[in-house]
Amino acid sequence: MKLLVIGNPIKHSKSPLIHNFWLKEKKINCSYKSLLVNSEDLKGIIQKVKKGEILGINITLPFKEEIQQYLDLTDNNALYTGAINTVYKKNNKVIGTNTDGIGLVNSLKHDSKISLKDKNIFLIGAGGAARGIIFSLISQKIQRLIITNRSIEKAKNLVFDIKRQTNFNNIIIQEWSNKNVGFQMDIIINTTSYGMKENENLSVNFHTKRKNIVVYDIIYNPSQTYFLKKAKDYGIKTYNGSGMLVRQAAESFQRWFEIQVSEKEIKKAINLIT
Repeated sequence: MKLLVIGNPIKHSKSPLIHNFWLKEKKINCSYKSLLVNSEDLKGIIQKVKKGEILGINITLPFKEEIQQYLDLTDNNALYTGAINTVYKKNNKVIGTNTDGIGLVNSLKHDSKISLKDKNIFLIGAGGAARGIIFSLISQKIQRLIITNRSIEKAKNLVFDIKRQTNFNNIIIQEWSNKNVGFQMDIIINTTSYGMKENENLSVNFHTKRKNIVVYDIIYNPSQTYFLKKAKDYGIKTYNGSGMLVRQAAESFQRWFEIQVSEKEIKKAINLIT
């Protein structure tokens, strides 16, 4: 049996490290490899999943949307987010899902020890990564969602889609130039790529007397972005994206093998990549 993560570029992916560790831990005779692909390769790869030659795949940029046309079904997570990061086979159907959102939710619950219920969320970014997590956040019965994005139009489009697909209406769009952490914010999440380069500054004003705020950056490399460092300087609890990465991987693993990854195995994998 074999599993793949596909993308372009793909060398940076830590998914093989995570999944091969769990496969070894659980004594499953299967390999997980990364594969550099182009658009014309996608149909053939899905055909191999249909034939059982490949057990399942993870999809990274830039194919998370394009892959959908070759699948038999997409679940609600994929439909809401408009992106697919996991493909698996069930009842002879090749199905696409997105595990990013539940990965973040589980990381906040288990790594940050925080409940999302009735919380006010400040979300930085309105692109594909934001879409990948936002519906899972709303499903946790959050109180309010504040979105800021460099392109106001993109933020408006995201809010339109949220309101169209859910009953959640307590959403505010905040100007990109006004990233002040107010008293009403409980959790701040960066979903942009700002911070992947050294000293990239999101220009968030953390000047607040509240110390029970949680700041989360979905970036895991570097492990401490300038955004997180600045928040930490104010005594705010910070978390990088390594927990989200591993916990979304655990959701993929469960769909392929119908086996739960234990909390102990998740913690070991987080330590492995950090």
